This record gives sequence, C-alpha cells and structure tokens, in this order.
Amino acid sequence: MFNVLLVEDNSGTQILLKNILKRKFYCNVFTAKDGMEALKLVPISKPDFILLDYMMPNMDGYDFLKELRMRKIHRNIPVIVISAVNDKSSLKKILALGVKDYILKPFNIENTLEKIASVMNERNKDLSSSVKNLESRVTLLERQNKTLKKLNTETSLIDRRIFLN
Repeated sequence: MFNVLLVEDNSGTQILLKNILKRKFYCNVFTAKDGMEALKLVPISKPDFILLDYMMPNMDGYDFLKELRMRKIHRNIPVIVISAVNDKSSLKKILALGVKDYILKPFNIENTLEKIASVMNERNKDLSSSVKNLESRVTLLERQNKTLKKLNTETSLIDRRIFLN
C-alpha cells in the first residue's frame, strides 16, 4: 500500500483528492495545509509520492520543494504539482526542481487519475528494482560468508595440527 502526502490548502480539493487516492488507489493519505506542515509530516508519513499545491499560505509549493530537495533522504520522492498557476516562469521554476508531473486546476478527474497511476507505476518499478538489487547483494554476501566460514574452518584445522604435533 502506498503512502501519499497530500499538501493542499483548499479543503474541498483536499477532500476530493483524498477520496480519489483512498478509493481508486487504496493509498494511505496524510494531509497538510501548507509547506511547513508538510515538511514536518514527510519523516513521519514516509510518502511514496507527494501531491503538492503550488499556491499556499506560510510556505508555498516551490519553497517546500526546494527544502525537500535539499534533504538527502527525501530528495528523490516523486512529486506531482497541482495548481491554478499557469504562467511559464512559474512552471519552469517548479519543473526545474524535478517534479514528475503538473496538473492544472480546475483539473480533469480522468487526466488526474492517469497521472497518479503513472507515478505509482513508475514508483513500483523503482521499488521492485531496489528489491532485486538488495536480493542480489544478499546472495553475494551469503556466498562470501560461506567462503569465510570455510576458510575459518580450514585455518582452525591447520592450527590444531600445529598444536597437536
């Protein structure tokens, strides 16, 4: 089950997106009303991806994302920005911080569902790849451990022979 951090100051939009995420995608959804609250929730919620409004009080989406990208442990969390802001300079600014997608308000439900599903599929592939890498490392370490045990046993036998003679 995916954990999603939904950062949205409009309660109607927040409720709609939360329902979509829970009912259509069976996600655990954590919500924040601004970037400052969201930054506190990131380590707690451990989101697989973030849905982020651009225009919010206290700390907007751009400042939140800038801060998130500076944190080594959280910098690779996929983010979809949702906003009514449509000017090119704002879009360039936010896209430069590595967002996965951008949804323009008022948003089309079908389009939004597709974009969320796309990010979830990509995240699933990333997680599967990480698991495979871990499994291959475990296999390698198990082989190395067996070799070390064998060497240790052989050394122990040699040591016994020396002391017995």
